Amino acid sequence: MKIAVIPNLDKKGIEKIVADVCLALREYGMEPFLPESIENNKFLCYKRIDDLSIFSECDIILTVGGDGTLIHAAKKAALNNKPILGVNAGRVGFLASLEPDELHLLKMLKDGTYFIEKRMMLKVSACGGRNAEYYALNEAVITKDIMPSMIDIKIECGQDSLFYRADGIIVATPTGSTAYSMSAGGPVLDPSIESIIITPICPYNLFTRPLLLNSASRIKITATGHGKNRAYLTVDGEEAIELLEDTFVEVCRADREVSLIKLKNDSFYKILGSKLR
Repeated sequence: MKIAVIPNLDKKGIEKIVADVCLALREYGMEPFLPESIENNKFLCYKRIDDLSIFSECDIILTVGGDGTLIHAAKKAALNNKPILGVNAGRVGFLASLEPDELHLLKMLKDGTYFIEKRMMLKVSACGGRNAEYYALNEAVITKDIMPSMIDIKIECGQDSLFYRADGIIVATPTGSTAYSMSAGGPVLDPSIESIIITPICPYNLFTRPLLLNSASRIKITATGHGKNRAYLTVDGEEAIELLEDTFVEVCRADREVSLIKLKNDSFYKILGSKLR
C-alpha cells in the first residue's frame, strides 16, 4: 500500500514528526512517499514521486501539518478519488485530527478498519471579466481591500435577491462553519448537515444575519466597490483575485466530495468541545 506523505515544512519540529510517521507506516507494512519538490536535506532518504503523480499513484494521502495543509491537499485527493488523513502539527486540528502521539493508530490503514466521512465541497467560478474555477472545502470569501469603505454585494439565488453593504461575504460549507464563518458570527453546523452558509462580514445593517441555504442552491454574487475600493475573491485562504467591474462569482455544490479518513470514533460534538476551549 502506497501512502503519500504531504508535510508542511513551515511547522516547528516537522522533520521529527515526518520521520515518526514514515517509520510507523513501514512498521505496519506500508510504503511512504514524499513529493519530489520538497527541498530539505533531512528528507533525502525517503522515496519520492513527482508532485503531479503522487495523488494518483498513491492509495491514501496523509498530510502532516495543520488544517490548512489538509484542506490544500484534500481537493487534489478528491479530484483523484483518494481518501485523506491528517496528522496534526498545527494549533487546532479539526480536520487533521490524529495527534503525533497516536501514530500507532496508523495500523488501521493497513488493516482497513478505518471509516470514511464524506465532506461536501463548493465549486466557485469567477465569470465575466476574469474567468477562473476553484474548489472550496471551507469557504469562498468576497471581501474589500484595505480601503476603509464597504462594498455593495448582491446575491441572487433563483428568482430571489439579497443586498448587503458590508466588508465582505463568506460562503461556507458545513466543514467551513468552524473556520472564518464562525469567527464572523456564523452558525456551527454538524458536517452531516448538507447546507451552504452565507455569513456577512461586518454588515452595515444591524439586523443582517447569516443564512443557511439548501445545498442544491446555485448562487450568483456581484460585488461593487466605491471609488478606489476593490473587491477580491479568496478560496480557502489560498489565492486572492481581484473581481473586475464586469466579473461575478457563481457558487454551487461541487460534484466531488472529500473522503476524510477517521481512525478514532470521536463524534463531531466531542471534537467541537475539545477544540474550542
